[in-house]
Amino acid sequence: MINPFLIGEKIYLRAPQRGDEAIYALSENHPEARSHLYYALPTNAEEQWVQIQKKMNDPHTVLFTIATIEPDQPIGNTALVRIDWVGRMAIFYIAIAEARNWSKGYGSEATRLMVQYAFETLNLNRVQLHVSVENPRAIKTYEKIGFRIEGTLRQAMFFDNRYHDFYVMGILREEYQALKRK
Repeated sequence: MINPFLIGEKIYLRAPQRGDEAIYALSENHPEARSHLYYALPTNAEEQWVQIQKKMNDPHTVLFTIATIEPDQPIGNTALVRIDWVGRMAIFYIAIAEARNWSKGYGSEATRLMVQYAFETLNLNRVQLHVSVENPRAIKTYEKIGFRIEGTLRQAMFFDNRYHDFYVMGILREEYQALKRK
């Protein structure tokens, strides 16, 4: 493992490093990944490296590369963005780049680590996310972790010649703590 920051059973989270930009670009360019993330414009690794550096220098963002423990390789990224340090809330984001790494529990584990980090280390009170209503696998994962559907953003994104609705899902510190006690 290269400089692990948060360690799970199958994956670990670490600060992005040079070389990770290729997996970040893949997560935005890969057709199957884009079908859930709704990226309309292509990107490349160099562009992603610039974006990674901007995010790493943003005091309202915490960005990690997701890497598998065995074999030790980057598979995606996750972040808390728009962190409101006064209001104690953030927006959660995750992207696993390739379909071959989906449905293996990597996303669930990374999400659990990030929620734990948000509440136990950053002392946040709320974490929220936006997810396409057409992504039942992700919705089920988030619900298992404790996120609740709080509302619908109707026609929130135009992609592939049509509008898409998104759920706003959230989890509060007290809900996280109650689940942890079970």
